[in-house]
Amino acid sequence: MDVSVENPGGLARRLKVQIPAERVTEAVDAKVRRVGEHAKIPGFRPGKVPTKVLYQRYGAQARQEAAGELVQSVYPEAIEQSELKPAGQPQIELGEVKEHEPLEFTATFDVYPEIELKGLDDIAVEKPVAEVTDADVDKTIERIRDQNKTWESVERESRDGDQAVVDYVGRIDGEAFEGGSGEDIEVNLGEQQFLPDLERALVGRKAGEEFDVDVSFPDDYGAKDLAGKTANFEVTVKDIKEPKPAEIDEAFLQQMGIEEGGVDELKSKVRESLEQEARHAADTRVKTQTMDALHGANPIDVPESMVAQEIERMRKEAMQRMPEQMQQDEEQAKQLLPDEALREQAERRVALGLLIAEVISEKELELDQERVNAKMEEVAAGYGDQAEQVKQYYQQNPQLMQGLQAMVMEEQVIDKLLEGATVTEKTVELDELLNANREDG
Repeated sequence: MDVSVENPGGLARRLKVQIPAERVTEAVDAKVRRVGEHAKIPGFRPGKVPTKVLYQRYGAQARQEAAGELVQSVYPEAIEQSELKPAGQPQIELGEVKEHEPLEFTATFDVYPEIELKGLDDIAVEKPVAEVTDADVDKTIERIRDQNKTWESVERESRDGDQAVVDYVGRIDGEAFEGGSGEDIEVNLGEQQFLPDLERALVGRKAGEEFDVDVSFPDDYGAKDLAGKTANFEVTVKDIKEPKPAEIDEAFLQQMGIEEGGVDELKSKVRESLEQEARHAADTRVKTQTMDALHGANPIDVPESMVAQEIERMRKEAMQRMPEQMQQDEEQAKQLLPDEALREQAERRVALGLLIAEVISEKELELDQERVNAKMEEVAAGYGDQAEQVKQYYQQNPQLMQGLQAMVMEEQVIDKLLEGATVTEKTVELDELLNANREDG
């Protein structure tokens, strides 16, 4: 078997293979004999059809089928002979299949880049350190109270932070339009979640007021038939409400999972949660810096086939995170998130995956099963009373368990890289650390 390799550029390789005519003929003969065992041809008993007749009837088909099977079986041999490492499935181009002649095919694919790790001892990271203060705990409790607030009617004029309950009818050139009317609509003033002109017009109003207001729709408004137009809205203010943060009473404490200990136990639980979140945020910041340093010191070409797969995976993940009513079909998803928008991040992910694999190989790292078990316990603990069911679900779901194992192995890689890194600590405010981490997430 003759094998030659061409390099069209980058990581692409073109493998040209020629299978000897004898091997092709043997494969075709075997295929014809198998067909002949069951062929039903008038004038002949099954299994007794002369070879010449079988070739006349099935020869062309047998050659095509044998050629396809030969390519599948020969391709691994050709790869081994060429000493290449394909990074994805090949594109096969089959030559003309002629009787008693060699069979040629071309396989085009990407190969893995050759990686020689550099700069592992030059990694420098800054680890943020934040103290959880009593003020942080109190602020968090206030935020929880606000998240569980109720609304109470007031007789004063409305202001930002209030909620206005309104009926409205919108018209363009005197004609009502679809979606332009509503009843008992709750508008939280100052949150800018409603039509800006209408929301601003609701500030300073009292329950029972009626007024008109012109509302301009932006040029990029979602409803194209309204974009760039101005509508007149007739508005009736039915109620004005002010927020009332939740009282820290027995019901509130039970909702927070506090059965005993009262406010002190709530503060203790909130502090523990903040400290855990701060540790996670600091670890995430360190991990990001470490990966940036690894990537920056080792720029590599990445296989285009792997980038394409990563782009598709990222697009599917993004679509799954959207509300069900906003999810798109495949073509619409590509228009919403084109390859170009995802390429840079996909290339980075692929490069880091290859670099991490090289670190694992070079440092001879093995998966720490105890860390896997501890990670599973940590994940399950977040589900409270359902922790045991969650652990069983992981154990019974190979794909989920593989994801958990990959997460732990990545942590082991980070730990190994940090052994030779320069790590300095920097004191930061808790809000700064947590807000940055939430934005990155």
